Amino acid sequence: MNSATSRFWARAHNDVVEADRRALVVGSGYAGVKHAEALEELGIPFTGPLSARRVMEDPRALDDATVSVVHICAANDLHVALAGRALRAGKDVVCEKPLAVDVRGAEELVAIAHKTGRLAVLAYNYRFHPMVVELATRIAFLGPLHTARGSFLQDWLLLATDANWRVEEARGGASRAIADIGAHWLDLAELVSGKRIVAVAAQLGRLHGRGTEDHAGLLLRFSDGMTGTLMLSQAAAGHRNDMELSLDGATGSATWRHERPNELWLG
Repeated sequence: MNSATSRFWARAHNDVVEADRRALVVGSGYAGVKHAEALEELGIPFTGPLSARRVMEDPRALDDATVSVVHICAANDLHVALAGRALRAGKDVVCEKPLAVDVRGAEELVAIAHKTGRLAVLAYNYRFHPMVVELATRIAFLGPLHTARGSFLQDWLLLATDANWRVEEARGGASRAIADIGAHWLDLAELVSGKRIVAVAAQLGRLHGRGTEDHAGLLLRFSDGMTGTLMLSQAAAGHRNDMELSLDGATGSATWRHERPNELWLG
């Protein structure tokens, strides 16, 4: 975890530290373990990671008065139920993305957060890499932007024998490559450019008879007419976690690549 991410976590859990209360991590898989490691590194007291299915069966842990923030690190299909229950119990929520498996569920959680007045955030951790922050501060030097382009390539679902709950539509949702990894790139593109994506055309591809997409090509239009292209794949051999974002403007261009996270190319 880089120092910028550490500072974010510290700010997000400031009330936990000051009030001698604790965080609760729900979800005992990879994401839950990583959240627990981050909390431990920052010296923030926490409980967990707890099995999400067990908490669904017995949600009393979400009502614990000593808990002020809940980390939802469960499978996607459980996000709405767990985060909604935590918000209604008066807890702040840090939720892994995607927020829900459909728009209706996401809108439900947004409404609950507004009604309860609790802090609710998504774990877009790539935002806090130092060179991403640097790119955002330098964006004006590129002049008016006209193009965003990039890719996010992984290979962990390349083979027919590669299995994970994310490939199950009932648990992961109708979208996989776009919702799982594309969401990070799209978030960075909007964050750094300061523009919203307003239209998308996508071509999806599936391998090994899976119901959700393994790869996708996206054409994007931003709020001011800027265009964008994005290639996504979770079956690109040799690419472990290879995200790249490039922005082209009237007077300059910039590229950041996750495989070389401490470098920022400017031209």
